[in-house]
Amino acid sequence: MCGICGIYGLEDKELVKKMCKTLVHRGPDDQGIYTDSNISLGHRRLSIIDLKTGHQPIHNEDESVWVILNGEIYNFKELRGDLENKHDFYTNSDTEVLIHLYEDYGARLVEKLNGMFAFAIWDSIKKKLVLARDPIGKKPLYYYWDGEKLVFASEIKAILEAGIKKEIDLDALCTYLAYGYTIGERTLFKGIKKLLGGHLLTLANGNLEIKRYWDVTERTVNDTEENLIKKLRKLLEKSAEYRMIADVPIGAFLSGGIDSSAIVALTKPLVDYEFHTFSLGFETFSELKYAKIVSDYLDTEHHEIVIDGNIVAHELNKIAWQYDEPLGDAAIINNYFLSKEARKYVKVVVAGEAGDELFAGYPNYQVNLKYRKLFKISLLNNTLRKIISISPRKGDIYKNRVERFLTFFAQSSFEKAHLHSTRGLNDDEINFLTEFNLNNVDRFAVYSNNIKNPLNKMLALDCKNLLPEKFLMKADKATMANSVEERLPLMDKNIVEFAFSIPPRLKLRGNQEKYILKMAVKDLLPDETIKRKKQGFGTPVDSWISKGDLKDIVIQKLSDNELIKRYFKEDKINKMIQNLNYGNTDKARTIWTVFALGLWYDVYFK
Repeated sequence: MCGICGIYGLEDKELVKKMCKTLVHRGPDDQGIYTDSNISLGHRRLSIIDLKTGHQPIHNEDESVWVILNGEIYNFKELRGDLENKHDFYTNSDTEVLIHLYEDYGARLVEKLNGMFAFAIWDSIKKKLVLARDPIGKKPLYYYWDGEKLVFASEIKAILEAGIKKEIDLDALCTYLAYGYTIGERTLFKGIKKLLGGHLLTLANGNLEIKRYWDVTERTVNDTEENLIKKLRKLLEKSAEYRMIADVPIGAFLSGGIDSSAIVALTKPLVDYEFHTFSLGFETFSELKYAKIVSDYLDTEHHEIVIDGNIVAHELNKIAWQYDEPLGDAAIINNYFLSKEARKYVKVVVAGEAGDELFAGYPNYQVNLKYRKLFKISLLNNTLRKIISISPRKGDIYKNRVERFLTFFAQSSFEKAHLHSTRGLNDDEINFLTEFNLNNVDRFAVYSNNIKNPLNKMLALDCKNLLPEKFLMKADKATMANSVEERLPLMDKNIVEFAFSIPPRLKLRGNQEKYILKMAVKDLLPDETIKRKKQGFGTPVDSWISKGDLKDIVIQKLSDNELIKRYFKEDKINKMIQNLNYGNTDKARTIWTVFALGLWYDVYFK
């Protein structure tokens, strides 16, 4: 895994060097730069495959096509076997197959790939730049386009090196307050956008075009439950094999939940060296015992990390810089410290992200389906809408959580109702805290109009919003901040497509979430792990901000931050500070969301 950057419309080797310097943490092992008239490409390498000859940028036989890659192409050996009759290879790396696939298929090469990737290809004959990102969006890719010059990179901080004026995108700021992360293509930096997962950007003769090349598709396969469980198991085993291809040792993040436990059970037998696993807990509460059960059962070399608010306080500025944008979910800190510990032992880890979004692991899926049935009853729907509209307000936002919950499901669209159930703050709450007059922030989300089944509709929404913009983004930034590559077997393209082909009843079986996944791996894990209910991997923010160094930092930021003063109502912020001083942390999540925004602003704008 690596960091990539480049500029279309400018040949500037020194600028690309500066951009690469900001990405050293993503690739401390090597640097490569290519420049020509109208193009500059930069690459920082974390050596994982083909340690000796995998230097990038990589070119074709006559050096007319160049490529830089961040990520891994897992099926590169099969692809190379098909290409070797027509092309000469000079490395053993996965990156080189991209060059020759492009020569044969053009931009359609992305259809052949199974992997996590963000890459750039420069065709010097056609004067054409191609950028692409993997189907869901495991590997990040940002760009800035002013109509003449395009600047792109794995991280926003590298793009800022090009002298782009730093301004805040207020629409993106509103989505951050609503969800705790930015949704859609916008970032908090005005003009800097994400290339979304499953999309392809081409730029030639000054014409920029973005196309979706892959999408979540619903197709039901008629087969027996037994056969579908067996098929999933085979897909899991194949995906695990792909992700253990490396010329360096691999370890794993292990929470003790079904997803990460299954991944460890599938991958550990594939190596002939000591397999390291890593878990994190807190002084105030811990789920380390569940990870220890799995570690003991599978006989891994296990490492436990325990953190508290004071430990976190000393790394906050560094974490804020690494993440490019704020994340209202303090669990970013978990990923960061896990990765920091893992780097002492390995350069690659496997992990269990995406199990919830593919196989219906979150509790709100079950809840939303139940309430959807109620709101399909016209009389009840109309009655609830009327109750909500005439309900008197009190000093706070809504009288109680019940009213807010009913508001979600009084929405005309089930998709919007589900999106609301994933939000931290709704529109009224944001308007209550800020000077914005917010309305319909959900319009910036990425929707799935081709999905019909209600459960699959929710899963698809989360695969396009929650998963890439919250979980994958924080995982990538945390691991790469510590020069660690994270691989996600459950995000294999074949598994994703399989998940949207099976009957929804195999994902949710009564009140049992992720039914088919549990059945597929039940012989690999302890019964206790299989039967354990879903538990979130959260952080004790309420405890952290109530005492010690972190409390002081939060109060100082809320009091003095320029951005908070500009957009948030003074009396509401003063109330937050007062509550903290009195030890009242009931609104800890909201406080952290505002604090993280202020911290980010001071790191990037001061």
